[in-house]
Amino acid sequence: MNPETLASWIQTEHAKIDALAVELQEKVAVIPRAHQQQWITDVRASFDDFSGHVHRHQTLEEQDGYMTAVVEQRPTLSREVERLAHEHGELEQIMGGIKRQLTELSPDDALLIRDACRRIQNLLLYLEHHTKEENLMVMSVFQMDLGTDD
Repeated sequence: MNPETLASWIQTEHAKIDALAVELQEKVAVIPRAHQQQWITDVRASFDDFSGHVHRHQTLEEQDGYMTAVVEQRPTLSREVERLAHEHGELEQIMGGIKRQLTELSPDDALLIRDACRRIQNLLLYLEHHTKEENLMVMSVFQMDLGTDD
């Protein structure tokens, strides 16, 4: 796959993830007092959709090497790039744990429902921070290179 097509796919996935994150955040922000089984089912479906897109997004980012262009331009950033790549695995582990927890939830599990909501909210924060760090790194490396001829 050529770099332009890959970049386009990553951008499309990123936009979809953002929209799904907002939807998921809205669902876990308030736990209903009635119809909890339907709410659990809806949260599971939203989370499955969200985590599937995150997985695809990370796979696309890692295709042909994760941030190889950044490391080629700035080899001193290789440790930071490795840390961000490692976070992909951590995010996958967290999502797997949440998915298992959501599968086991029942309407009687008041504390576990609250815990699952908090874990999802934390995941969304982790992912937002991770994405910002990736974007800042890419922008700083390539904007500095583009802006040096003023």
